[in-house]
Amino acid sequence: MEFPAVGNRVSDSSGTLRNAGANGYYWSSVTSTSISIDAYYLYFTSSSLYVNNLSKRYGFSVRCVR
Repeated sequence: MEFPAVGNRVSDSSGTLRNAGANGYYWSSVTSTSISIDAYYLYFTSSSLYVNNLSKRYGFSVRCVR
C-alpha cells in the first residue's frame, strides 16, 4: 500500500499547500472521543510515522482503504 507525501492545506482562508513531496497527512475515519470536532490522522515523514488527533478544519487528504 502506498500513501504519497501530498502535504496539507493551511487552516486559514488562504488554503496554502504545505509540505508537498516531503510529508503525508491522512485522516482516519475515527473521531476523537475527547472533542467532537477532532479526528485522528496519520502523519509521516521520510523517517517517522505518527498518529494523533487534530481539528477537522485542517486540509488533510482522504484515501479509502479496505
